[in-house]
Amino acid sequence: MRGHSSRPNGPAPRRSGPPGGGTRPDDARRSRRLVAGLLLGAAGAVDVLAGVSAVQADPYVVADDGFRHLDVTGWGWFQLATGVELLVAALVATIDRRAAALAAIGAGAFAVLLTVALFAYQPVERATSALLAAVAVWLLAGHLRATPRRRPAAPGGRGIN
Repeated sequence: MRGHSSRPNGPAPRRSGPPGGGTRPDDARRSRRLVAGLLLGAAGAVDVLAGVSAVQADPYVVADDGFRHLDVTGWGWFQLATGVELLVAALVATIDRRAAALAAIGAGAFAVLLTVALFAYQPVERATSALLAAVAVWLLAGHLRATPRRRPAAPGGRGIN
């Protein structure tokens, strides 16, 4: 047959991914950032919902010589602001910059510290938010350790001999 070349084994199989198998380090770092952003966003959503419910009503009552409502509206606003901060940090965590990862780590660590102050009032919400934020901080810290630091170029683009 003219124009037809015979390949007894057929065409070579196509490989997906880089040569040698496995994932590239860039893909692993990117997925770490995205998962951390997702976790920070979930923690922020929990904080926003809990903060809104604390601002709208005073659900806590002290019964000593009578019943007194505890005003936790200030803590509710504080928790709402922290939730919004975590939602912004979730978006920032997806940017591949060292400063962005550090800012997201700071926001997540602050949310974990807020758990110490509000745990007695909202144990379920605080434990959920703190766990999500702590795992996100751990992932972002691993991302920072895996990211090589870039040295600035010499001024004027000239090499130093």
